[in-house]
Amino acid sequence: MEHIHPILKNLVEAAPHINKMRENGYMVGITDREKSLIFIPNHVIDIRMKPNQMLPPDDPMLKVMKTGQPIEVKVGKELYGISFKAYYSPIRDEHDNIIGGFALGRELKVEEEVHEISTMLSQSISQISEAVSHIAKGSQNQESISHMMVDTVVSSSDKYKETDNIINFIKTVSNQTNLLSLNAQIEASRVGVAGRGFAVVANEMKKLGTSSGQAVNNIGNIINDIKKANDKVKDLVNDNSSIATEQAGAIQQILASMEELDRGIAKLKKIVEQL
Repeated sequence: MEHIHPILKNLVEAAPHINKMRENGYMVGITDREKSLIFIPNHVIDIRMKPNQMLPPDDPMLKVMKTGQPIEVKVGKELYGISFKAYYSPIRDEHDNIIGGFALGRELKVEEEVHEISTMLSQSISQISEAVSHIAKGSQNQESISHMMVDTVVSSSDKYKETDNIINFIKTVSNQTNLLSLNAQIEASRVGVAGRGFAVVANEMKKLGTSSGQAVNNIGNIINDIKKANDKVKDLVNDNSSIATEQAGAIQQILASMEELDRGIAKLKKIVEQL
């Protein structure tokens, strides 16, 4: 240690203090151009580098010695058995000659956990978005079907109006039949015995008119009941259509929120990668 440059010696003496400048500590390494002078691990990173130990060929510090440019890299597990992120910088003397290097590292545990959680959240959101999109399509189909049902019910109501016209016509025919029957009975009574056959026809016309009137009343009552049921169905379909429309709107809001959340997670992943 006595033969190293004073600048490197000062850095070696300062290394323990630099190590403590962070809660979990910094990994600190001081080297000459080819071997370690001092290595101080933090609470997580310990590459077990001893003083005067030669740097392995793939150590980023050797690249710094060659290029003279500082770098910040993520060191993989394959080099020292643990992954970490470190800043490597060349150390120059008063003549601007590279005499060694300075390494400052920290663990990637937090970044890796955040990245893992972000990836998991992103996958979950993708699955949920797919499910919600499927529900949205179903809701849209439901809304479309509801509108079709409303149109069908309205069309049925219009048909009932036509039925009213038919019933009114039959009522008119029934009333006219009864009137003709009455006139025929009067005429049969007037002509006496000669009108007996006519009287039979008059009675049959009366029965027909009476039966027609009763049938029309029965049909009218049935159609009124159908109308009431149809109106109730119409109200229910309208309510269902309103609910479907509200659901479709709510689902679109959920999808928009999830897209925004997905963008936030993607941004978080980029930030983590830049740490």
